[in-house]
Amino acid sequence: MRIKDKNRGRIVDQADINLEARYRLNDIFSTAWLGYALSAVAQLSIADLITEEPRSFKEIAAKAGLHAPSLYRVLRAAAANGIFVEHPVGSFSHNDVSSLLKGNHPFSWRGMAIMWNHPSCLRGWSVFSESIKDGRSGIEHAFGKRLYEHLAETPGATKAFSDAMVSNSAHTSGSIARQFPFQDYELIMDLGGGVGTLLCAILQEHPHLRGVIYEIEELLQPAQYNIDSCNLTGRARTEAGNFLKKVPPGPDLYMIKNSLWNWQDDDCRHILSNVREASQASKGQLLIIEYVIDNENAPWSTLYDLQILNMPGGRARTMSEYEKLLCQSGFAIDSVELVEDQTLVLCVPV
Repeated sequence: MRIKDKNRGRIVDQADINLEARYRLNDIFSTAWLGYALSAVAQLSIADLITEEPRSFKEIAAKAGLHAPSLYRVLRAAAANGIFVEHPVGSFSHNDVSSLLKGNHPFSWRGMAIMWNHPSCLRGWSVFSESIKDGRSGIEHAFGKRLYEHLAETPGATKAFSDAMVSNSAHTSGSIARQFPFQDYELIMDLGGGVGTLLCAILQEHPHLRGVIYEIEELLQPAQYNIDSCNLTGRARTEAGNFLKKVPPGPDLYMIKNSLWNWQDDDCRHILSNVREASQASKGQLLIIEYVIDNENAPWSTLYDLQILNMPGGRARTMSEYEKLLCQSGFAIDSVELVEDQTLVLCVPV
């Protein structure tokens, strides 16, 4: 029987299974186009010109110096897919989703919206078939270098990547700071801690704590700026280094957030062994904060795993795979906790 699906404006034929299958594939690929459009919205700071009250697309275009008819088509498509709200006479306002594209939102996702469709990322995806053949990243096939080498040689790329990580961490960091028992520690070192979004959230929540952001030289200045902006100058500091080469001793808790999945198993074992060696004097523990694949979250976490294959060339892992890596590096799992979409794995030296 043929019926019209009022929600999608299509005829559905229950006797024709291939028709619904074609719709399914069409929706998957057209959603990618929506992502490209939202990256453009983020790049042009369009969301910053839209308010909670309806505003004409012509007024928005005039303020931004954009082609009004094209802007309308973009905003219409976004609103039709639940991002922004379209009102009569071609006016638009924010909803909860579109508000996250504003640069000044406390949990802004603008950095991630730009990075996921950054030219480097898209070039990697354009040769992704090669990654399936040999397991090397799309970035490496596209540019002949691994991700971090490529970022270092591409003006503005390291900052774009860092901004994306801040976008992805802003909301989660507050939840982690409140829900994990950081009161049991005194000195925390965030390995590969970026500009310090997570560490600053933790120190603000727990006034007795001190912390160190251990990062590459290029990110130390913005990390220090973040520390100063949070009024944490007396309790937090930065230190330049590479956890693949060495991890400093002293802290009673080391943290690694959304970093291990950037690396293949051999590199992860090396990083974890460096942490184990550094932790001997202080008997420091290790907190891994990562997206972990399980049966319940497989639809989205396995897609993130493909992005990791495309960009850094690492891999998302199951809990059993992390347990094996940790055992090989001198750690045992003490506890596992889920905070938002992040899995927190507390590890103790053995």
